Formats: sequence, C-alpha cells, structure tokens
Amino acid sequence: MKRILVLIACIMLLMSCRSSMTDIDAFEVVTEITDYDSLFSDKETPLGVIVNLEVRNGIIVTEHGNDEYNFSFIDASTGNLLKRWGKRGEGDNEFIDFGNGFVLTDSLLIFQERMRKMICSVSVTDILDEGRASIATKESYPYTVDFRPLIFNIVNGKKIFAGCFKTGRLGVINSRNEIMECPFEYPFSTEPLAGVMRGSVFQCKIKSNEKQRKTIVQTLASDVFEIYQCSDTALSRIYVSPFNNPPKLRKSGNRYGIDYDESIAGLMKMAVSDDFIYFTYSSLRSNEKERLGNSVNEILCFNWNGEKVRKYLLPIPITSFCADKQYIYGICNNEEETIIYRFKL
Repeated sequence: MKRILVLIACIMLLMSCRSSMTDIDAFEVVTEITDYDSLFSDKETPLGVIVNLEVRNGIIVTEHGNDEYNFSFIDASTGNLLKRWGKRGEGDNEFIDFGNGFVLTDSLLIFQERMRKMICSVSVTDILDEGRASIATKESYPYTVDFRPLIFNIVNGKKIFAGCFKTGRLGVINSRNEIMECPFEYPFSTEPLAGVMRGSVFQCKIKSNEKQRKTIVQTLASDVFEIYQCSDTALSRIYVSPFNNPPKLRKSGNRYGIDYDESIAGLMKMAVSDDFIYFTYSSLRSNEKERLGNSVNEILCFNWNGEKVRKYLLPIPITSFCADKQYIYGICNNEEETIIYRFKL
C-alpha cells in the first residue's frame, strides 16, 4: 500500500512539473536586468498619457491620449524631444481621429483615421524637418456589415486587420485593396458567440515583422497568441501558443462580455523587434491586477517561431514599452511626471 501511495505521489508530481513547464511564463532562462537609466521625462514639457510607443532607427514615437498632439518624437540615444505632431480637427493636415495604435516603418508613420475608413501615411523625415510640410497620403479601406476592421498592421504589402468579421480570425486586404480570404478561426471556443460578435468581445492586439513577413496576434485577458506567415498570395497560421487560460465569458442581461473576475490579466503589453516578440505578463485575475495597478516588471521573450527565449526581470515596474536590438524602453508613471527608462538587453 505504501508503495502504491508513493507511486501515485510521484505521478502527481510529474504531472505537476509537466503542467508548470507548459505555462507561458515558465522559462529555463531568466535574466535580471540591472543596467538601466532614465532616458526621458516630461516634467518640463508635460505630455498626455502615453498609450502606445514604437522605436525605429533611433527614434521613439509615442502616442498620447487627451493631448493637443497625438504623437511625440524622441531621440532614443539622447532623450531629446524632437517634435510633437498630429492634431485633431478638419483643417489642413488635421485628422478627425487617429484610430488605435500606429505602424512605424523605416520611413513612414502610418495610422488609421477610423471614422473616415482611411489609412494615413506620413514621412517621418518630413515631420521632423521644420522646413517641410508633412502631407499625409490617405487610402480608403473596405468596411461592410460583415467586415469591420478595428486595428491594423502592414506586412508584405497587405493590411492585416483585427476586428469584427463574419468569418475568419483576421481581415486581410491585398495591395489592390481587395478583401482576401482568411480561413483561420479563433484558436479557442467562442461559443455561444458567432460571426462579427466574436470580434467585439474577444479583443486582441496585432503587430508585424516586415523583415520576416510575419504577423502576431495577441488575445487580451488570456495567455493566447498566434503567429502568421504572409506570402505573396496567402496568410498562413504557423504557430499557436499552448495556452492554459483562454478568455472566459460572462452574460449580463442579453449581452456577453469577458469575465474579468475569472480571466487572467495574462499577456498585457506587446512589443516586437526584427528578431523577437516581447510581452509583459501577469498570472493574476484581470480585475485583481487592475486594482493593484497595471505596472509589471516581468517580460517574456519569444522568437518569431514562437519558441521561448528568456524571461526578463526588470528592476522597476513599467506600464508599456517598446524594444530594439539593444534596449527595452519602458514607461513609468508617477504623480509628477512620465519617465521613459532604458533597460540594456
């Protein structure tokens, strides 16, 4: 009898170990970052809350909520504020809105004017050059009752949208502005929701890697992410994370929504570079994490095949971030100022 009990205990321990190693935050390599400095502070020039940021070619671009200007351009080596740009309005070179998120390429700042169903592209050089007029190029995109794009990214000449679609996980528009078929559905059960209702409830974030022609989709309030390969003719899903915590639903009246008491905060903020994918992460329930504050000091790093690379532990918690080959640039807010810290990789 004693041998049987010991055997059962060993089996349970083995199963527990296997389960823990499949957890998305279980990494063999864990690195504590100690080399960091304060790169930028808005104490002298207060900015609106930073809701998104990207870095490219030594320039950090931040997107703001409730500010006169939607974007700020910061030198990633000196921390100097180079330019503020992007006003709301209906005048010359003004925009009704700036959508949710933006794309930063080697030469262009690209964003949505969602109310007008437009993708706007502006030369970064023109924005930074005081002597030039920064004129936006605008291109409309399809929007129908069954095809409702919300947020976007661009890879291999195609616009990849997350949003509300009758069929498919994503919306894809080719270089001729035609809707392409996306045969891939959600990687987890969405019942009883179907059609466009899925996208309005199961929300996500999306980023792309033009160098490798790949797109990553992160499902909020979960540990789910997917990687897609974009060829000249099609979009292929090449990886789905082995998730343990898909988002959970709750019904209130006749409506369904995410149950934030039962769903984990999970993968929170995302950043990408040419070589890696980064997530901030919390295993706490979403509502609990929100009560405690959305700052975290744990960053999970994967390659573009979905393989775990390492977990980074930061010396101070951050709310949002971006990354290049050398640094993680993290946002830290306090009552007096917003600070961008630079963490050496």
